[in-house]
Amino acid sequence: MFNTLSDAIIQTLTHIINAHSGVLQVTVYFIMLCVFGFALFKSFYCFCALGSYDFKRIRSRRQLHNLPDSLRTPVMLIAASFFDKSRQHYRDEKSRNPGSDKIAPPDAFIRDAAFQFSERYFEEKFLSPISMMANLMPPLGFIGTIIGMVVHFLSNTGTLKSDLAIAGIATALYTTFIGLVCFTFLEFLKKAFYSLLHKRIDQGLSAVVDVDLDAMKG
Repeated sequence: MFNTLSDAIIQTLTHIINAHSGVLQVTVYFIMLCVFGFALFKSFYCFCALGSYDFKRIRSRRQLHNLPDSLRTPVMLIAASFFDKSRQHYRDEKSRNPGSDKIAPPDAFIRDAAFQFSERYFEEKFLSPISMMANLMPPLGFIGTIIGMVVHFLSNTGTLKSDLAIAGIATALYTTFIGLVCFTFLEFLKKAFYSLLHKRIDQGLSAVVDVDLDAMKG
């Protein structure tokens, strides 16, 4: 019974590869292209979010308190907004309840919270999708390798046409190569984004202090 079932599965797979080997190979390449394209799309928004922001454009705190819900909002502005709103919240609480025993946390504590919030926001919106797409590239390459090797081996046994041997070997080699190259490229981008992220958050948090100093001087 098990031998019969095994033979049926092998014959079915052999028939599918025999009849649709070209379609399977093109499908693997197409899926890899879509996955890599989506990663590049997310990378574009990463560049937008990591762009510099001129905090001298801020004329009132309402601009920091009402940020647009957009993926292109600079992470510098998000960090500054979180810090400013959190600090203002504790100040308002203290002014409404002057006799309260509640103690407002120091700015260093709020700064750390703003840093962690901004970092987590950026990771969830951008780095996690890019990382997922990057991790999909090697398995997709290996799937193409397996399909190509099956085509090659079957062609050598005479089950498939012999002119498919070269196409099978090419698929086996190129899909793995493309998958590993795309994975390496996306991982490099992710590391670069991560390093720039910390720099932009620090700049955003420092800029809030600079805006306060300018306001006091004015």
